[in-house]
Amino acid sequence: MSRSLSLLAIGLWLGLLVSSWVMASTNFRQAEAVARDAPAPLAAKLAPVSAADRREAFRYLAAEINRWMFRAVALAQVVLGALALALVWREGGTPRGLTIAALAVVLLQLGVLAPLIAAVGREIDFLPRPLPPALGRRFGLLHGGYVLLDLAKAVALAVVAFVLCRRT
Repeated sequence: MSRSLSLLAIGLWLGLLVSSWVMASTNFRQAEAVARDAPAPLAAKLAPVSAADRREAFRYLAAEINRWMFRAVALAQVVLGALALALVWREGGTPRGLTIAALAVVLLQLGVLAPLIAAVGREIDFLPRPLPPALGRRFGLLHGGYVLLDLAKAVALAVVAFVLCRRT
């Protein structure tokens, strides 16, 4: 029973992680689509606003939604991670070690990377493209680091699930 609950917690955590990736990219795609092909009533209301300004406003909204979502998802991952760790604790070895590592990554992302990305993101939201090289590089490095840590976390969680399934 405990192993089944561990697998459930790990599965929920992994599912939440993957769904956050889908939601983040979908938000920007939808912002672009609405800015480009707004339904007639919205297009009429936005007619006085230039197409470039509409696009910028919708992209800003998507960015704000993503900033909120990643914080909320990270907090949910802390809860799921703590639950998963408590459930796999008695398993020891690889499951415990990788769950601790994944939880540590979430805490690093939540406490360090996410605030830095949000701050730089708000700096660049309304800057013309291409971005100033130093600012673009900083955002790219922070965002890339976050993504790589997310991928490492996903692999760690998948390995934990695999090991737990093999032990069943």
